[in-house]
Amino acid sequence: MKRNTIFTLMYIGVFLLVSVPLFLNIKINELSNSITDLNTEILILNREKAFLTINHSETFSISNIEELSKLNSYIRLNVSQKINELEVPYKFNEISTEKISILGFSK
Repeated sequence: MKRNTIFTLMYIGVFLLVSVPLFLNIKINELSNSITDLNTEILILNREKAFLTINHSETFSISNIEELSKLNSYIRLNVSQKINELEVPYKFNEISTEKISILGFSK
């Protein structure tokens, strides 16, 4: 009786020693395959992103905008900015004694 239980325990032990590493290798291979699939998808998306950024930079470049403006007969205006005449927004340059009226109401 004892011999039979010892052999069954040895059989179960050997079976577990062989099957557990095989099972772990199968799971590792599945994870490795999914990682390679994700890496290929990442590469494809990076290529699409690079293509879109190149296409965007070509579409909205200054030279392309100038060509479109010439085709639509727009004229480029000369913009000059005088540094001495700049005003600070939302602040008074000088304190004035005028009453401020907003929408007809004043203080």
